[in-house]
Amino acid sequence: MSFTARIKHFNKLGFFSHSAPGVIDAKTFMDKCVWRRQISRALKDIENGIELKNAKETLQLFGYYKDYLGEQQTMDNPNMCAGRAVQLNTDKLFVDELAPTDAYREAVNYLNGYQSAEYRKHGEDAAVIEHKLTPKYDAEGNKPKKDTPGTHSEFELVCANAVEGLRESFAGANQIFGEERLEGTLPGCTLGYVGIPDYQKGGVELKTQWDKNAHTDKPAANSLPKSIKENHLNQIAGYHFLSGLNPTIVYANRLGYAVFKATKEELEHGLNRIVQASKRRERLMMAADTVEELLRLTDPQWNQAWLWDIHPRIYAEARKIWGE
Repeated sequence: MSFTARIKHFNKLGFFSHSAPGVIDAKTFMDKCVWRRQISRALKDIENGIELKNAKETLQLFGYYKDYLGEQQTMDNPNMCAGRAVQLNTDKLFVDELAPTDAYREAVNYLNGYQSAEYRKHGEDAAVIEHKLTPKYDAEGNKPKKDTPGTHSEFELVCANAVEGLRESFAGANQIFGEERLEGTLPGCTLGYVGIPDYQKGGVELKTQWDKNAHTDKPAANSLPKSIKENHLNQIAGYHFLSGLNPTIVYANRLGYAVFKATKEELEHGLNRIVQASKRRERLMMAADTVEELLRLTDPQWNQAWLWDIHPRIYAEARKIWGE
């Protein structure tokens, strides 16, 4: 099959570009080839004023909403939303050069705009958001002594630590750049590879760590990693391939921050994982004529519940594809 024919075949299945392999093939194909098409079709139907009831129901199943900035979100959760809110704070501060109080106010507004999807436990989600915004800790992020009120919220502390970590990473930069789409083609692959780094055109990436059990009265700090997590290494290795820069990654939680710069060997290993995953996915797509055939070539790993944290109806429809 020619290069052009391969691209047309992949596009017909609903797959247009590669990205860092963060989850299993089954979930990636389900997301790109099935769910995104369903959401796009529902939005188009609403725009055209046809089948409004079915279209709105589809969007509801995926937890679709528009966030504080008017951007589309689906299958969201409090920690994901909080991570974006922290980045909004640092964007406003470093890129837009807003005053710290104004930048933080925008971030809080963003987090308060979170909408819990129909299939999620609304009470728990509300408790997590409340925990993030309620002053429960001292200035160092520790729980104060008995009968001493907290002065800082988890969200405020994570924002402050993210700022400090990024400030260290930006040292010497004349200008700070925000998110920017990078594109290229991986060795041995047909489709392009796309990455959207947080800062400096692939030079700096930000990750946040949030309290565990935040919906209970016994939250625990999610500790900072001692090295770069594998999925994140894959991600910045892709940025390195696309930009030629040696990326820095900043992790922030309520207790502090950690800054890592990947070694040449780590970046090579990460890029190799990306290339192998992308080649494998193209081989799978070449072996299938339909999306259903493609999905049945993969292992859905139903025992990994966190992978399939979706509406029960969508989950049931997914299992039917695999004949279950």
